Amino acid sequence: MEWETYKWQGKRLGSVGEVMTGGVYKCGYCRGTGFTLRTNAKCPVCRGKGENRIEGSVVRCAFCRGSGVGHSGSTVTCTCCKGKGVIPVKEPVELCPKCRGTGRSGQLSCINCRGKGVVEVKEKKESIF
Repeated sequence: MEWETYKWQGKRLGSVGEVMTGGVYKCGYCRGTGFTLRTNAKCPVCRGKGENRIEGSVVRCAFCRGSGVGHSGSTVTCTCCKGKGVIPVKEPVELCPKCRGTGRSGQLSCINCRGKGVVEVKEKKESIF
């Protein structure tokens, strides 16, 4: 399953499972404007900056698809990425086998990947026999 890609400050926001290096990312909740769309108040996620700084490796939030909004049409921030649109991860990662990268289990976030859409790759221990 592939998602469409977005451009955030000249950086391509990755598809499911694509790891991006840390840096400055456009706020998912306010879409980089610094203000909430409905009330025109300062964005509670980025505090009006329009961007979020995240160090290390990140993936686009599978639960909200990078929008930062918990449910379509609502004003509640995504519970998985806290409205940022991206989630820090430890490499290497692979698509979540339980939700197949959607980050969802019905209306709730996937218990296995916690809405990320990816899980850490478990190293297989080699058997001597």
